[in-house]
Amino acid sequence: MVMSAVAVLVGQSGCGVSDENLEEGLTPEQLQARWTSEHAGRPVGHAASFELSGSPLILTTDGTARVDAPSTLVTGASFPDDKYYVFFSEAQVGAQTGLLLLEGERISVTAGTLGAVALSKATARTHREDGSAAPAVELKTRMASSVSDPQVSFPEDWNLAQKALFFSDPVAIQPSGLSLSGFTRGVLVTASGSTAISGSVKVDSAKHMYWYTTSFIENQASVIESSRFALGGAPRAGALASSELSSPPPLPGGLVGVQGRVLMQPGSARSEDSFQLTQAMTDSGLLVPAEVQVAFDKKKALKVAQHGRELLTVVYREKTMRGDAVLADLQVTGSGKEAVRVAIDEPETLVGELWDAVGDAGIAGPVLAIPIAITTPFIAIGEWISCLFSTCPVAYPLWMKAGTVSRFHVIVQGDKLPPGTYDAEVTLTGRNYAPFTIPVHFTIE
Repeated sequence: MVMSAVAVLVGQSGCGVSDENLEEGLTPEQLQARWTSEHAGRPVGHAASFELSGSPLILTTDGTARVDAPSTLVTGASFPDDKYYVFFSEAQVGAQTGLLLLEGERISVTAGTLGAVALSKATARTHREDGSAAPAVELKTRMASSVSDPQVSFPEDWNLAQKALFFSDPVAIQPSGLSLSGFTRGVLVTASGSTAISGSVKVDSAKHMYWYTTSFIENQASVIESSRFALGGAPRAGALASSELSSPPPLPGGLVGVQGRVLMQPGSARSEDSFQLTQAMTDSGLLVPAEVQVAFDKKKALKVAQHGRELLTVVYREKTMRGDAVLADLQVTGSGKEAVRVAIDEPETLVGELWDAVGDAGIAGPVLAIPIAITTPFIAIGEWISCLFSTCPVAYPLWMKAGTVSRFHVIVQGDKLPPGTYDAEVTLTGRNYAPFTIPVHFTIE
């Protein structure tokens, strides 16, 4: 779809139509490429640091943590027999190498290391959900993609373990001098047979650890290195500091950042050195402002078949590179509003996971003051699933990362109104950026 006479709107306080002039015939792909090149090499976020106390504090991440002794592998009950298993593939135990299978609910790491383990979540708590004191850091592992299950023949008395392995998630590990104890029974399965393991076992090397999705690693302190993370909870005390923000920030109930090293301990979390803050949620709202710029063919008149549909392409970006932009509301008005849809994406993954985790923990703090769901009949959630090839609309995100450059579509469906010429306006209002409106002119034939 080609843009001619492209109009550009900038979402920022006090701004209307930008004075930026684009050449005739510029396509969405060309504009997207230009905006992407303008962003290249620019820093993302604000240099900042934080130190918070409270319980629980929950961090969702694409990061890693080095897991050393002493730690505990807390295994979840596996389908189908509700036994507690952990598997180590290509495990070297003494002179033998095979699949090491251990059974037990709490298996202690008494020496050595699992290495740098990929994480999806970390929780720093002082008490369990029942109120009993249990200071610890819980590390939820992230599944390694495109990893198949080991193919071995299990001993007869472990016949259900093979089914449990099928339902387990693989986690990449690099163990060294790893000693494990506290399991109820174990077995090392090799090509030539199997060897029973009891008491404790030392693993010199292994490739992957497999266990059920509810399992986690428990220890007393973890440094988590994240390319991007979101942290939330109900902090009792602490601070967020940044020389780049105009005033001393208030105590955050949640924050999002990139390039961070976070020390998690029971009831506390702090950044090691500085990280790049891209958003913080406080009692008064979002801390970091954003600026959303969109471009589309303002003069384009769509011709829609009675039982067809057409798309108006919109190119957008978060222009400042400093703050994540959050959508607050979307409205469609005008004579043709019944035929107009906008595809809305799910929340940004780590933020969505944080919301779920904080909600499950029963925390009703400022981090939950930003509703994710937008309730309006004009949003087509999942509309693109049944579309055909290049006509698939791209979703507009509820949470736009700082510096994002992408596209979405306004969808006009011809079967929603009788033949005629119509106008509609799509207005998107941000929680931390100014609203902008996209006019849509179309004829249903």
